[in-house]
Amino acid sequence: MKIEELRKSLVEAGYYKKEDIEKICRLEAAYMDECEEIADQCELEGYPANGSNYDLRCEVARKYYDEQLDLIDSKYEEEE
Repeated sequence: MKIEELRKSLVEAGYYKKEDIEKICRLEAAYMDECEEIADQCELEGYPANGSNYDLRCEVARKYYDEQLDLIDSKYEEEE
């Protein structure tokens, strides 16, 4: 999903505050950038840019970003 599509769907959902939507979008953009860097690293190391090595590295990165998103979500769980 592209960042603008994500932003639009989050705004339409009406669940998050604007500042948190921006944080979420920045996190997702950073994750996509990191995966692009991982693809480049894999190629430099002689691995396919989208093979199992790439998948494993992106999965590890995704955990970090999911933790950051969980922190944002936790603010809303407390308010309910």
